[in-house]
Amino acid sequence: MELSKKNVVKILGIITFTICLYTGIGKLNVVGEFISEVFSICAPVIVGICLAFILNIPMKLLENKVFVFLKKSKSKFLNKILRPISLITTIILALGFIVALLFVLVPQLKEAILTLVEKIPTYYDNIVVWVEKLITRFSLNINTEFLHNPRFDFAKVNDLLNTYLPDSSTNDIINNAVSVTSSIIVGFTNFILGAVIAIYILAEKEKIMQTVSKFLSHTLSENKFKRISHIFSVTNKSFANFITGQFTDSTVLGILCYIGLKVLNIPYAEIVSIIIGVFALIPVIGPIIGEVVGFFLIFMENPESALFFIIYVLILQAIDNNVIYPRIVGKSVGLPGLLVLISVIIGGNIGGILGVLLGVPVASAIYALVVDWIEEKDAKKQKAVSVTVEDETKVEE
Repeated sequence: MELSKKNVVKILGIITFTICLYTGIGKLNVVGEFISEVFSICAPVIVGICLAFILNIPMKLLENKVFVFLKKSKSKFLNKILRPISLITTIILALGFIVALLFVLVPQLKEAILTLVEKIPTYYDNIVVWVEKLITRFSLNINTEFLHNPRFDFAKVNDLLNTYLPDSSTNDIINNAVSVTSSIIVGFTNFILGAVIAIYILAEKEKIMQTVSKFLSHTLSENKFKRISHIFSVTNKSFANFITGQFTDSTVLGILCYIGLKVLNIPYAEIVSIIIGVFALIPVIGPIIGEVVGFFLIFMENPESALFFIIYVLILQAIDNNVIYPRIVGKSVGLPGLLVLISVIIGGNIGGILGVLLGVPVASAIYALVVDWIEEKDAKKQKAVSVTVEDETKVEE
């Protein structure tokens, strides 16, 4: 290899990357803390970008379908107010959706909690009967009189707490409470700041993209600029298709669940359908969590209805997986089932709930880019083979 200036730069880059990789592997805990700190600092910006991306989908729909007459108008004033009207309408719709959910969820949750508290004595009596039957069946010498007249000696409980808990336990509890409270405040603040950032991004997204595009075109070579533009285009398409498909599928699933529960006269149809629809946004594990939560709520009211609920939801889930989801999302995500599961697990381990939600579209974008790269390589090989065959043909002639 000729030691030109270009090759020397490449060699130094490889050496630097190798040293950084080796150092990072040796100190994974430090690297992890550093990444966590960076994410913590950039949290409002990350939240803002995510919110802007999600809200951009209905905003584009409003601009291109609902308020299209403003877009086609020859009036400059009407053209200028198209974006503000679409953005404000999107925000109103999003807030209205959240408020509507709260109006449905809060009364239903209140009713479920009151019912649970009211039925605790009944559940306790049933458990006592079940325990006595077990004792009788296995001929155990256990006195069950204390079960019928439970008494709690708070003095003994206090002595046990003082015996097994260290002196600093009270301080630890206070510190934990302060930590949880501060985390909630920080999370809420990040969300508000992120919402403000999202509004600014949506209001001037064309200017932002134009500025970024110009910067990259001036700092990178033409081939690298095209490659980065292609990566952004594939990623944007994967995320948009995934979000649109998931929201549509979750809405359809929630509506079908509500209709079925109403027909079967199962309690808490509204709140359970919302839970099923919301958790369906999380790939793979979301529907399972929704079914468990729904089963628990219905079981507290009517165990027999809970059994019918599980049967109905499993049938509905099978129909969704084999008919509804493929038709709505189609091949837009393009990931095999195994890769979907792996992306959910890895995303959850890295970023919690946010990682679970972003794992599939990120993996989908990477998968699409890898497929494009393979197809590009195959096309080059076929072209090279065809050129070789043509040359051999010419030589023979």
